Amino acid sequence: MVNLLRGVLITCDIPMKQFILKLDEDQAPNRFVIANLDETSLFIQSWALKLVQEKLEELYEENYFQPEY
Repeated sequence: MVNLLRGVLITCDIPMKQFILKLDEDQAPNRFVIANLDETSLFIQSWALKLVQEKLEELYEENYFQPEY
């Protein structure tokens, strides 16, 4: 029997991968990481891509510093 899951391959640096894994833990009943492939790669369910993008955008906005001239 073959099981088929549609997913997205994410390649990123190690800190970003840890952030995504933490997001996955926080989504406990609806976890989205299918496979933790190596130090910099994850395979996630395709429905979670938008969620990950939104959370990364929030993280970026919280940590972005724009100097005022």
